[in-house]
Amino acid sequence: MTEDDKVTIADTYEDYYFAIINDHGLIQYANDQLAQCLHFEKNIPSTNLFYNFLSPVGAELLKDALQKAGFTANPSYLKMNLLNSMVHKANWRIARLKAAANNPELFICLGYKTDPEKPTHTPTPGILVLDCQGHVVDANDKAATFLNTNPESLLNNPQLADFCSSFKIFTDPISFENSPLMKTLLGGKPYQQVIEMRADSPDSKWLQFAFYPLFDETSSVPFSFVALINELPWHKEPHASDKELFQKGFLNLTSAMTWLIDDHERLIFANPAFLRFLGLTENALNQKAAEVIPPFFTDIFEKEHRKVLATGVAHKKIYKHPLAEGTTCYFLVNIFPVPHKTNKRLLGGEAMDITFGYNVHEEIARANERLIRLTQVTTDAIWEWDLKSNQVFRSKPLIELLGSPDKDTIAKNWWYNRIHPEDKERVELNVANLLRSKVASWQWEYRLKYLNGAYRTVRDRGIVVFENEKPVKLIGSLLDLTEIKELENLLLQEKIKHQKEIAKSIIDTQEKERTRIGQELHDNINQLLLVAKLYMGLLKPSEAANKEIAKKVVESLDMAIADIQTISREMVLPKLKEKTLADSISELVKDLRKTCSFKIKFQCHKQWTDDISEGKKIALYRIVQEQLKNTIQYSKATKVTIQLISTGTGIELIVQDDGVGFCPLKKTKGIGLSNIYDRTTLYNGTVDLQSSPGCGCRLKVTIPKS
Repeated sequence: MTEDDKVTIADTYEDYYFAIINDHGLIQYANDQLAQCLHFEKNIPSTNLFYNFLSPVGAELLKDALQKAGFTANPSYLKMNLLNSMVHKANWRIARLKAAANNPELFICLGYKTDPEKPTHTPTPGILVLDCQGHVVDANDKAATFLNTNPESLLNNPQLADFCSSFKIFTDPISFENSPLMKTLLGGKPYQQVIEMRADSPDSKWLQFAFYPLFDETSSVPFSFVALINELPWHKEPHASDKELFQKGFLNLTSAMTWLIDDHERLIFANPAFLRFLGLTENALNQKAAEVIPPFFTDIFEKEHRKVLATGVAHKKIYKHPLAEGTTCYFLVNIFPVPHKTNKRLLGGEAMDITFGYNVHEEIARANERLIRLTQVTTDAIWEWDLKSNQVFRSKPLIELLGSPDKDTIAKNWWYNRIHPEDKERVELNVANLLRSKVASWQWEYRLKYLNGAYRTVRDRGIVVFENEKPVKLIGSLLDLTEIKELENLLLQEKIKHQKEIAKSIIDTQEKERTRIGQELHDNINQLLLVAKLYMGLLKPSEAANKEIAKKVVESLDMAIADIQTISREMVLPKLKEKTLADSISELVKDLRKTCSFKIKFQCHKQWTDDISEGKKIALYRIVQEQLKNTIQYSKATKVTIQLISTGTGIELIVQDDGVGFCPLKKTKGIGLSNIYDRTTLYNGTVDLQSSPGCGCRLKVTIPKS
C-alpha cells in the first residue's frame, strides 16, 4: 500500500477539530476542519508538529495535558487557541489511547470551537478504541450511553462484533475478520456506516459510526482503530402519514437535491430540487439512474454509487459543474448506505449547492495564505490590541522577540511594562491623545525590553479601528531600528568628526594668517612709521604754522604706531608655551585697562594648572578676546569679570558684564559668537550664553580636559 492509499481521518463533523498526535506533538491524523484551519495538506499530516500552531503558552498547556491525560473515560480538559494568520479559540479534551506495550503512545485531541460572543454547546461524540483484533480496549461514557450499556460492560466484551451483530455491521456467515469493516480498516481506509439501534423498540435511534485506522511510523498495517459515534436526528420508520408530512415538509421543500437508489441501481425517489436541476420529470423514477441522469452526473451514479453499494463505505466529495454562462457551481455530494428492515440495500444521496460558501472559503484561504506569506517575509512584528477585552494578539515574530507568558495577555502588562522608563510616560500620553483625538494612524519611536532583557529602539506604527466613532482595536507593527540608529549615530559621529577637522583646519589657518599679518604690521608697517617719525624730527620749519603742522604729524604717527602695536599684540598669540594661560589672560586684561572705560577684573582658580593641550589654551584665549571685543562694542558695561576655573574633569571660563544685554533667541550669531561656538565644539565643549535686555550678559564655556 502506497502512502497515497492511506486515508487519514475524514471530515465527518463540522463542529469540532479532531487530531491524533504522538507524545512528541507530531500530528498522525487530522480531520478537514483542523487541516483547513491550520493550512496543511491533510493527506500528509505527519510532517506537521502540532506545537507549531500554538502559542508558547498553549504549547506548554498541551505538554502538561499530555502528561496528565487519562484514557478516553478520563480526559484532560484545557482551553487552547490555534494560531495561523488568526486566533481560533477552542476548548480541548485530550485522551490517551490504550495500546500494547510495543506500540507508540498516541493521544486523541478533540477541540470544540468557541465564540465568546455566541456561546454554543457542542454534543460530545462517543469514542471507542479497538485493538487490531476488534476488541474494545477503551471507551468513554458517551459511547456506552449510545450503545445502551455502561463502560465496564463495554470493556468486558471480547469483540465489537459480539454486541454489534444486531446492527447489521457484521453479518453471518461472513467472519469478523472478513467483514467489510475490518477489510476496509486493514486496507488503511476509514469506514462509515449508519445503523438503526433497537429498530423494534419505541426508543430506537440512528447512530453514525466512523472507524479510522491508526498506524505507527514503521508499519503499513494498522495496530489500532478509533471509532467516533454520533446520534443522528432520525427516528425509526415513520407511519405513512408521518412519512408524507416529512417528505412534503422537508425533502420536497429543501433546496438540497436528495435521491434514493435501490440495489438494482434504479432511481426510486428524487425530490423536486433534484428533478428541477437535472431537467427530469417524475417519469425518470424507477428507471436505471445511469440511463436518465445527464452526462455530467453520470460518473457519480455509475462509479461512486456502485463503490458504496459494494463496500458499504459512505462517499463524500465536493464536485464542480461549469455552467453555460462561464461560471462554476460547487456541490457537496454525500452518498451513504440506508439501512432497511428487510435487509434490502438502499443508497441515499444528497447534493448541496455550496458555491457561495466555497468561493468565500477559497477567497479566505487565499487571503490567509497571502497574509501568512507576507508575515513570513517581513521583519515586522505584528500585534492587535482589542480595547474591549483588553486582550492582545501577537504574531509569531513578536512572540519570539518579547516572549508570551500567560500573565502578560493583558495589554497593560504585555506592552506598557516593557517600555523603557524614560519613554513610558511619553508613549502613554501618545496613546491617550490618539484615542481621544480619533486619529486613524500613528507612528512612534521608543525603547522596548526584549525577551533577553536588552532594550531595543523600535518604530511602532499602525491604525485605529473605529465602531460607531469609538476606537475598538489598535493594529500595529514593530520594526527594530536599533541597528539603524547605531548606524545613524556612527554617521553622525563621523560627520561631527569631519566638521571638527574642517573647523580645526580653518582655525589653524586663521591663526597662521593672523600671526603673519600681526608680524607684518609689527616688523614692516610699524618700522616704516617709525622711520617717517624720525624724518619728521629732522625737519626744521622756520614758520610757526609749519612747526604746528609738523607737531600734528608726529602725534598722528605716534597714535598709528600705538594702534598697530595693540593690533599686532592681539593678532599674534602670546607665547603660551612660555607663559601659563592665566598669565596670558592677565596680560590681556592689563592692556585693556589702559584703553577701556569699564572696570575689568580677572579671577583665577587657586589650584589652576596648565594641564590641558596647547590647542585648548589657544581656544580659551581667543574666546576671551572675542567676548571682550563684543563687550567693548555693544555692552556699554561698567564692570566686567573674567573667571578661569579648573575642575576635576574640565576647564570652565566665565565672562560676565553688567551691560545692556540682549535676547539670545532674537539675536543671530555674529562672527564673534560663531567663532566662540566653533572653537568650543572643536574640543567637545559646551557654551552656555545667558542674557536678557537690561540684565547684562554671562558667557560660560566648559571644555573637558581629556
